[in-house]
Amino acid sequence: MKTCMIKTNKICKSFVTDGEVNNVIKNLDLEIYKEDFTVIMGSSGSGKSTLMYLLSGMDKVTSGDVYLKERNITHCKEKELASVRRNHIGFVFQGINLIPDLTIRENIISPTYKSKINRRLLIHKVDDLLEQVGLKEHENKFPSQLSGGQMQRTAICRSLINEPELIFADEPTGALNSSAGENVLDTFTAIHENGQSIVMVTHDLKAAVRGNRVIFIKDGRIDGELELGNFQKEESEEREKTLFDFLKERGW
Repeated sequence: MKTCMIKTNKICKSFVTDGEVNNVIKNLDLEIYKEDFTVIMGSSGSGKSTLMYLLSGMDKVTSGDVYLKERNITHCKEKELASVRRNHIGFVFQGINLIPDLTIRENIISPTYKSKINRRLLIHKVDDLLEQVGLKEHENKFPSQLSGGQMQRTAICRSLINEPELIFADEPTGALNSSAGENVLDTFTAIHENGQSIVMVTHDLKAAVRGNRVIFIKDGRIDGELELGNFQKEESEEREKTLFDFLKERGW
């Protein structure tokens, strides 16, 4: 039986634009499970990125409740939410946002500056992460000296340094060419195989097939769910066809 990490109870998110209310997420119930690689898909404007921000505590719901490991984080103050995000959640975004004046190693370490982690242990952790993503020889370079794919792999290492229980990734390959994107997806697959829980928002079929579970959002509601099983490279074409048929049925 799977362990539930995040659960929502009829969450809604509305924005007011020019005096009109826009209901982006509508009474949505969802469970995110430990050790799953969950992919959220949907057409542009469907609410998929908004949903990710609500699940991660980066934005607040208009109504309803969000539970992280049975703790209701809906009404937490910003200081509490910052602690939750720092201690339980990692983030990887399309806009990589590395600190330009820090080396790759320093960027990876940066989220730990307020933690009490043992420095010797931290050095070993950074070394292991750099080896895992093939960046050890670049550790003393600055972001401007790396390719887009290398920078995104650095961002993944940074998201992992505090050993988060869950990583959120919003279109992490959207700004990369196909080769760099493939390398980044291989990194996500590798960390998922090691037991890391991941939630990824994407519009890209090749990225989505890396997940074992795909949730399709339409007009702020869940319009379908597909179980793909864990990713195997030799099954890529078959997985893509299965996913494409699933998406096509939903007007994607």
